[in-house]
Amino acid sequence: MNYSEYFNPELETMSREGIEKLQLERLKKTVKHCMNSDFYRRKFEEMGITPDDIKTLDDVRKLPFTTKEDLRDNYPFGLASVPLKECTRLHSSSGTTGNPTVVLHSKKDLEEWANAVARCLWMVGSRPDDVFQNSAGYGMFTAGLGFQYGAEKVGMLTVPAAAGNTKRQIKFIKDFGTNVLHAIPSYASRIYEVMQDEGVDPRKDTNLRILCIGAEPHSEEQRKRIEDNLGVKAYNSYGISEMMGPGVAFECKEQNGLHIWEDYFIVEIINPETLEPAKEGELGELVLTTINREA
Repeated sequence: MNYSEYFNPELETMSREGIEKLQLERLKKTVKHCMNSDFYRRKFEEMGITPDDIKTLDDVRKLPFTTKEDLRDNYPFGLASVPLKECTRLHSSSGTTGNPTVVLHSKKDLEEWANAVARCLWMVGSRPDDVFQNSAGYGMFTAGLGFQYGAEKVGMLTVPAAAGNTKRQIKFIKDFGTNVLHAIPSYASRIYEVMQDEGVDPRKDTNLRILCIGAEPHSEEQRKRIEDNLGVKAYNSYGISEMMGPGVAFECKEQNGLHIWEDYFIVEIINPETLEPAKEGELGELVLTTINREA
């Protein structure tokens, strides 16, 4: 079957002018919506900011930063922008250094999250007639459910194998015809090692074609080794639990950098000393502003 090159052609091929118009509309709506949060309403009042102050995209610089400390200090629901009865799910960190960070999701947030991950999977060649296997842990770790619902949105048959039990993972890959696999880089290497021990040739005995990696640092050499061993193309993913999880950015088939969804986020590189946009070639801190969330 012939499929479109894009999961959402209208948004993914939008002109620069169209993207910036949409971003401004969503930024204004988001700032107004934030007034429903006690935390943000107080922050804005302290800084003398009102929703009417947002007239251009550059006005995003007027907004305060939200830090991990803000999330911890307002544990568990102090940043909520909708009543808890309108929230469908929460995810949280392990809290090894104090209170965990808690992120709430409304029903709409979960739908948009699934759409974002689906775009990522589609961009690297996943299609409805593929079989997707997820070796990430399910639960509070966002990669499990994030990739699960994104794969379902694409229309793939999904295998929620979850973490560990490598021999079973390999059996599933062989028996179910898995051709799209999600695994952290070190575990992808482990799968290959066990395949060797079990006498499984991934190129001859499996249909593996696409590998989605992320959640831990890896070198290009490591990626190339994984690709050569498993006979796949490995694509890097980028997610932030405080934003939603996986789906924030992803590589395309060129494998030459991450694409971020600008209808979901406004991206800035900020000089941490001046708090102004970093100049070309200058080191800065990545700052993301969500413009498509409710909770």
